[in-house]
Amino acid sequence: MRSWKRNAWMTLAFAATLLLAGSATAEVVAARGELIAAGNGFAVLDLRGVATLRGLGLVIVERDAIVDTEGHGRVTPLGEGRVIFEGFGRVTVRSHDERTRIEAGGARLRLRARGVGVAFLKGVGHFTTDDQDGSWGADLAVEFESLD
Repeated sequence: MRSWKRNAWMTLAFAATLLLAGSATAEVVAARGELIAAGNGFAVLDLRGVATLRGLGLVIVERDAIVDTEGHGRVTPLGEGRVIFEGFGRVTVRSHDERTRIEAGGARLRLRARGVGVAFLKGVGHFTTDDQDGSWGADLAVEFESLD
């Protein structure tokens, strides 16, 4: 593995660990509807449904979810059911039976999630759902449920 790739993955993994460790003190927002978030930083989703992510960075998907990609990039298996996606224009993850963990980090992140889950956001950006909107300048946990 190239050193920049290993460093990028290690940075994302470290940031996701910090994000989850800090999520116990994160502001928690309960919301209904589709979650849309945009900004710079890190997002960790625990989702049963569909999530689409765009941006400059990395996306790590756990479990055997259905993943579609658009654009050019690399796919690297990490073992234990985890896969890292680098450099894609878009990554769409579908997980209808069980919740799937999705980790993303980078700049100009855009995330759209529909289903039932929680998104932990760290960095700077904004989010919106059918009944909530706000910014995430510090740790934020958005528990959401989309009604079809």
